[in-house]
Amino acid sequence: MPWKKFQFRDQTVFARVLPTGKPIVHRGRVEIRYKLGATKSYRASPENLEAEEGEIISDAEFKGAGPGGRSAATKAVRETPKTAPTEDTIVIHTDGACSGNPGPAGIGVYLERPDETVELCEFISSLATNNFAELTAISRALEVLRDDEKDRHILLYTDSGWSLGVLIGGWKAKTNLDMIKKIQDRMAEFSNLELLKVKGHSGQKGNEEADYLATTAVRREASKPPRTRKRSKSRRPAL
Repeated sequence: MPWKKFQFRDQTVFARVLPTGKPIVHRGRVEIRYKLGATKSYRASPENLEAEEGEIISDAEFKGAGPGGRSAATKAVRETPKTAPTEDTIVIHTDGACSGNPGPAGIGVYLERPDETVELCEFISSLATNNFAELTAISRALEVLRDDEKDRHILLYTDSGWSLGVLIGGWKAKTNLDMIKKIQDRMAEFSNLELLKVKGHSGQKGNEEADYLATTAVRREASKPPRTRKRSKSRRPAL
């Protein structure tokens, strides 16, 4: 997603925005960075941001600017799968949640096979970051997949742009390196797996369920037993 200049507490910052220029709000906060090419992000309340005049800056231009910028060759994160889903596609939505960052953290996984739905609601730590929770949710989802599904078409959706960036976008992470390596090794075992971006809190089935499971784990500070439900194979292909 692109960036745009805003005023924040009498400073010029760059906030991540939609193509329309509207700030992207996730869990009540907007991602901001203090200069072009910066890699460290901060979170700000949207009420404290005032738009400045200026063009929207593409992600590639932003990352390529300055000594700390990432290469413009960074792979684009996709929202639409390369291969259209069918009734046999396995569709997964994951989400991580924190109460504070860091703070008590939980994960939610909502996995749909043609014949069953699997739900994971897990409290992972009394003190963890949101990024760690998002990665843990993806890791748990991949662990649920069976060895006989390694050639299946699998779509895994997350609303964490950072997770997608460090896993498939070529971003250079400074933390959670062991977890990232573990996920990438597991991903390599599946020949037709796609990781995709979904807009959080947009009413999309699967993402809403994963968010509910993650926030429930944080609210209760406890995990729930995994839940598997049988379902009819006949269903509308996932969007």
